[in-house]
Amino acid sequence: MSGRLILLALVAVLTTGCAGIKIGIPDTPGAFISAVEGKTFEPMDTLDPRNAMIYVYRPATQWGYEEVQAPTFFVDGQQLFGLKSGAYSWIEVHGGRYDFYARRPLGMLFLKTIFELPLNIEGGRNYYFRYSETRPLVIEEIAENPEQYLQGESIQQVPEAFALREMKHLRLDQAGMYYGGDSYRQPRWAPFWTYSDKTEDEGS
Repeated sequence: MSGRLILLALVAVLTTGCAGIKIGIPDTPGAFISAVEGKTFEPMDTLDPRNAMIYVYRPATQWGYEEVQAPTFFVDGQQLFGLKSGAYSWIEVHGGRYDFYARRPLGMLFLKTIFELPLNIEGGRNYYFRYSETRPLVIEEIAENPEQYLQGESIQQVPEAFALREMKHLRLDQAGMYYGGDSYRQPRWAPFWTYSDKTEDEGS
């Protein structure tokens, strides 16, 4: 089999993925190739008030601006978006537990997991996660109750007031994503009230 056929086969496997997992190929060039040009940060309302909004942002750095391919973020094995230096995006989710991680691409493949962070999300809240490989924060210096904020390698949950100060000049490069778990996933124009009414009927 020629090298080209092997490469095409690898792409097909990565695009198809395992059952229930949808992983494509890296599709976000780094800021060195294409700088962020979207609108500056604006807070978003959730489609359903019982959902949580997770903001993920990346402060601009010189190292980030020299990046050829941006890291890609995933939740529960589902590919969400890439995040360039100086950009932000969001995920709207139901309350629950999620596996949140990012992977670094090389060409058309994902080779390295940058971080893995289990999330226990409470509906109706906003969460802010700061991604930086070169400028991590000391959470004790910015939070009165640092034990309440998740900390991972290159990713840090930060207080809302601090996040909003850093995010006000960041730009949206790729649209956010509504993610309702394995049984429900679609873009942000999803209809309202995507929760099942079963639990409400049982409680009446």
